[in-house]
Amino acid sequence: MTPSATSHSPLRAELGLSLQGLQSALSRFAAHIQTRAHGAWLWQAPEGPPDPLKAPPHELPPEQTLERIAHAICQIKYEDGQDPHASVIAPGIVVVSGEGLTLAQDVNHYKRRLARVLLQMQGCKEWDVDPVTQERVLRPLREVALESFYFRRLHHFQATRDLVILRETDTHYAPDYVGFTWASLRDIRRVSREQLIEELRKPDPDGIEWPGTAQDLVTLTQLPAGEALAIVRPPHRTPRANIAFPAKSGGAPLRASKVAVLPLVIQGTNLPARFRKLPAAPLPSHYRLTRSDVEIEPHPILTTVPAHRYLPAFRELKRQELRRSNSTPRPEDQEP
Repeated sequence: MTPSATSHSPLRAELGLSLQGLQSALSRFAAHIQTRAHGAWLWQAPEGPPDPLKAPPHELPPEQTLERIAHAICQIKYEDGQDPHASVIAPGIVVVSGEGLTLAQDVNHYKRRLARVLLQMQGCKEWDVDPVTQERVLRPLREVALESFYFRRLHHFQATRDLVILRETDTHYAPDYVGFTWASLRDIRRVSREQLIEELRKPDPDGIEWPGTAQDLVTLTQLPAGEALAIVRPPHRTPRANIAFPAKSGGAPLRASKVAVLPLVIQGTNLPARFRKLPAAPLPSHYRLTRSDVEIEPHPILTTVPAHRYLPAFRELKRQELRRSNSTPRPEDQEP
């Protein structure tokens, strides 16, 4: 069927309702934060090179803190000068009443609704006029629909990432401890020895002959057939919060760790009794404890690809996991 606005009208309508609902929910929650929040703290990016051992910047006045938190939560579009591959982070805490929690839950409802319709639009195209050539061309439906609702600069991640809501339950009180820290997340892709050999044997599209490729192929052929390897990309830093919820029965607290790229929304009347603020930057490596859950050798075995072997104790397990994942049919490969 030829793509058309008519065939996509239900998706367009749902997108419009989701955007309208999210804007309204964000506006209500932002107004509540600025007028009725019971406590707040917001991390400030340091001026100049970040030094984790320096004292943090001076605290902002309460009104300015609440204003910045409200702005960060409502920031769902790219701002002028923002890197297209970067998202705004605003680690912090805002303490609200039960009414505030309900408003935060409404925000999350529309965020998830927006995420669903954007996912449904993937792969859909629609005839539209090219703004440069003025010719009719097929364009991604999501782009065309967002432009029609004046949301061409929508930042997908900022618009769809949930607010982390921390509340009292039947068994536990609201958190009495929140400790912020920087987490280092590595992008790790598991591949087989054979897959890497195939990749290295492919000719470079620009005709470049990379030095070391021949030796890397020799190294790979000397490994056992079917061995799983880890392609490790450079880590990126993200703020996390370690949280403790006291048990109402007097037992051990419930502990959790949450990504803290947006202010945590906490039920209560004050900031947590025990509270560790996020430092300006991660501590240098020699200040940090060595991880006890390491599965990958520290140094890559190749020169052209950041491929690491798993430690001997994990090699057979990773080989089996890779074999299972490769034998599981993907949804797009299955017959309807």
